[in-house]
Amino acid sequence: MLTYAGQTIEVTAKVDSGAAVCFFSHEDGLDLGIPIETGVPVRLSGLTGMLEAFGHEVTLQTGELVFQSIVYFAKYPGVQRNLLGRRGWLRNLRLAIIDYDQVLYLSAYDS
Repeated sequence: MLTYAGQTIEVTAKVDSGAAVCFFSHEDGLDLGIPIETGVPVRLSGLTGMLEAFGHEVTLQTGELVFQSIVYFAKYPGVQRNLLGRRGWLRNLRLAIIDYDQVLYLSAYDS
């Protein structure tokens, strides 16, 4: 879940331990009522090339875990990729994956 200025939306995102930041689509930002281009500009590089995005502080919720994070929204519509990266998500958590059992353990980092 993402929350901004009292507006909450449910999103689907992939955990990407190689992503430096959390990244969401332009459309998700608009659904939250975020004036996207007023945020902190950044150019992100990845497997598909460069992406321009803007950072905004939101409340990010995964299960029962809730925290404030700076996440980035794509400058342009049509980028259908939502990623939970190191800054903004992974660094706030303790994460364990047991692939063989198909089990995921999540807890707050400071708990």
